[in-house]
Amino acid sequence: MSSQGIDGEAFLNADKDALHILPLAILPLTSPGLSKTRLIKNARFETVLELFKESRSGSGQISVRDIRDQFSGDPVTFEDDITIIEAMAEAPSFDVYSLRLTLRSHNLKVEEAEHLQLSPEMQQRLTTYMRVFTRPLIQRVFGDEGKDFATAAEIIGMFRGVDREEARKRIKQISDALGMSIEQIPAFLEDYGDIFLSLAYYRHYLDQVRPDFETFRRWMREGILDSHLKHQKDTVEACRFVEANFDESVKFVVRRFAAFDEISRMFWVDLSQDRYAQLRHSIQSNYACIAGTLCGLSVKMNRWREAFPSASGGPNARADFVMAEMVPGMEKIRLLEAQAPPLD
Repeated sequence: MSSQGIDGEAFLNADKDALHILPLAILPLTSPGLSKTRLIKNARFETVLELFKESRSGSGQISVRDIRDQFSGDPVTFEDDITIIEAMAEAPSFDVYSLRLTLRSHNLKVEEAEHLQLSPEMQQRLTTYMRVFTRPLIQRVFGDEGKDFATAAEIIGMFRGVDREEARKRIKQISDALGMSIEQIPAFLEDYGDIFLSLAYYRHYLDQVRPDFETFRRWMREGILDSHLKHQKDTVEACRFVEANFDESVKFVVRRFAAFDEISRMFWVDLSQDRYAQLRHSIQSNYACIAGTLCGLSVKMNRWREAFPSASGGPNARADFVMAEMVPGMEKIRLLEAQAPPLD
């Protein structure tokens, strides 16, 4: 992104696929200047308005409460814009799945097909994850002979081409169990695919965060806890605090995924409309806590890699970074987890 901000109609797919970025171009704002900026989550898990980002000069950010000092517009509509931005800033994550729920809760309409879908590149990247979720559906219809299709479009295409009597019979059994007509099955498949694409997306981020943190953990231990700073109580406590809370946050997400796996397994064991409603609700009601947790952990790891791209740095520099960037905001992440809905 250049110092002129972002192109309101052509922001990067990387922004769309990110947990921590919300291009304001997708919101129904009336102030042109604001539409060229974006909200981001920083390493302290605070929402700020990013005016520009350049490789050499870095990121130009202001707090949401300072927007009125930097921008202006029609007194009435400008205040409406600020109200929208302030509402969106409260969201724990800006991924497309969380955004759908946040926007609907505030009665804000955007073009979902264009702005609230993962990019084709990201969807392709998630193919391996998706096969885990689509395999039970394929086997239910085609048995062990079924291919491992990953996307809803592939599955729908395969179902439309079905010409085997046994497969047709099984599709009819699924539609009957779900209280649907066979003509409604494609819509069900779209919904099913989207629900599990969201889980694949979150698993992808978890699989990025975990190894990154293990590298960070070694960096912190070797550079701080095994250095002359090991006798500084505040520094050691900060390192232990970050390590323990990061571990607990990862375990929190892993437990949620395990619960979803079990609910999904039971759905295919005892297929019914009620079980699908339970499955759908269980996953969607956890978007905010899972996405928010992964967002918080991801931006911290991103910030660390920006500050120490070669994982270098002396003990004092490392300790200062942990105290200034890693500790702040961690309590917000844990609070989000504490407010998560109970697992069924």
